[in-house]
Amino acid sequence: MADMGEIEGYIGAILTGDVKARREAVAAAAACGSEAVDPLIGALIDADDNDVRWYLARALAMIGDPAIDSLIYLLTVSDDPDTARYAAAALGEMGEATLEPLVELLGDEDAQVRGYAALALGRMGEPAIKRLLVVIEESEGIRKQCAKMTLYRMGGEGTEALARSMMCE
Repeated sequence: MADMGEIEGYIGAILTGDVKARREAVAAAAACGSEAVDPLIGALIDADDNDVRWYLARALAMIGDPAIDSLIYLLTVSDDPDTARYAAAALGEMGEATLEPLVELLGDEDAQVRGYAALALGRMGEPAIKRLLVVIEESEGIRKQCAKMTLYRMGGEGTEALARSMMCE
């Protein structure tokens, strides 16, 4: 069990360290689990450098399930597009655990939130493809359009799956 001072030390290394120090700090912060989520989210909100954002998002992605709700919340309320983009990247790296919350965001009233959810789903690959095909089949309106656009933007298997689904319509 890590104390807050230790976690803050890891975050400090992520903010100012060289590549090796940052990588080690990401692994150490992630090993702290749920205790590190709030401090990492706070640092992500405050970060003004995309390299730092990437390392912070990586640590959150490595923590996994305990970070999902905080990242979803950040994705929906952030005024900073870079912060939201890195939150989406972290969610996309977490795999199927984030699939349903991200699919739900495809119906959000905010176009940016929908876009970030689509970005995260696109990073997820195969699990997202299957679920997006179900969304296309069962949904209408903006949610259906977002699912189609996400598959299209995925390219490769996503585009092929979209083409097959459109032949069946």
